[in-house]
Amino acid sequence: MAEALNPVSKDGPGDRPGGPAPGGRLKPTALKPGDLVAVVAPAGRVRNEKALAGGVRVLEHLGFRVVLGRHLTEHRGYLAGPDEARADDLNRALADPEVRGIVAARGGYGASRILPLVDYAAARNDPKVFVGYSDLTALHLAFARETGLVTFHGPVVESLGERLTRFTLDSFVRAVTSTDPLDVLPVPDDYPPPRVVSAGRAVGPLAGGNLSLVAGLLGTPYELDARGRVLILEDVREQPYRIDRMLTQLVLSGALGQAAGVALGEMVACEPAAEGDEDGAPWSLTVDEVIADHLAGLGRPVLSGLPCGHGRDKWTLPLGVAATLDGYKARLIIEEAACG
Repeated sequence: MAEALNPVSKDGPGDRPGGPAPGGRLKPTALKPGDLVAVVAPAGRVRNEKALAGGVRVLEHLGFRVVLGRHLTEHRGYLAGPDEARADDLNRALADPEVRGIVAARGGYGASRILPLVDYAAARNDPKVFVGYSDLTALHLAFARETGLVTFHGPVVESLGERLTRFTLDSFVRAVTSTDPLDVLPVPDDYPPPRVVSAGRAVGPLAGGNLSLVAGLLGTPYELDARGRVLILEDVREQPYRIDRMLTQLVLSGALGQAAGVALGEMVACEPAAEGDEDGAPWSLTVDEVIADHLAGLGRPVLSGLPCGHGRDKWTLPLGVAATLDGYKARLIIEEAACG
């Protein structure tokens, strides 16, 4: 295991010349055995060091060399250290020419706080694989806005080290090592088939991630560009009224109206509280009712219940590449290679 990342350039984040202008699209080089992968924690503090160590071993068993961010195990409350320290680890990985991939240690909360500190010029100059989900959606959105980099909505290192399924591992490996389109994405055999909320067929670049982060970054320089995109949305431990509030925000902002289609991952532990009136009438809508209210009449394809996000099995999805959302056959197809 490597001991330390190379120093960050003396230029400040975003100040170094070179690379395509923001808005152009960049593809990372596919990972191969022997490549160096950096593990950093841009968001929440590491809570399960055993799972983290197990995830590092998984990466090593796949043939990658692994380097740990120097601030990886720091903590400041719920954060993995101060904002500057978390950004420093990420920037060192982005600037190190030996590092070919970056996988976040975990999600949690905090990635949004470092968005102004990220060295986007380094990402443009040397595109590399970046993987994470949940709170890392903030970085997916920021990289898309600032660099056009294709990034991967997929498992964090703690996920690789705890309750890892063959489905999740196979999807991860194929996504970050292949130079071919992923084509029709499989669904685990024991999963219920995806639900068709609204039929139709749409083609567009994949975008999105965690619903809370997508909604929370509206009105900022890093907000989701939904125009003509196939949106991926998922969440965890949110009451239906909160899902309702966030979808309402996307509707009122115009984002949902601009999307080509919506692919909903699992809404894990988002059931309403078991409360009701004396006559048994529930106090809450269900998540499915909220989704139908906002998306059934959208006039474009919408699928729900896809293996994406916080559930047992996880797709690794390349954000920024062309995809087809088929609301007739209830499937998602990745039409374009994510890696060069």
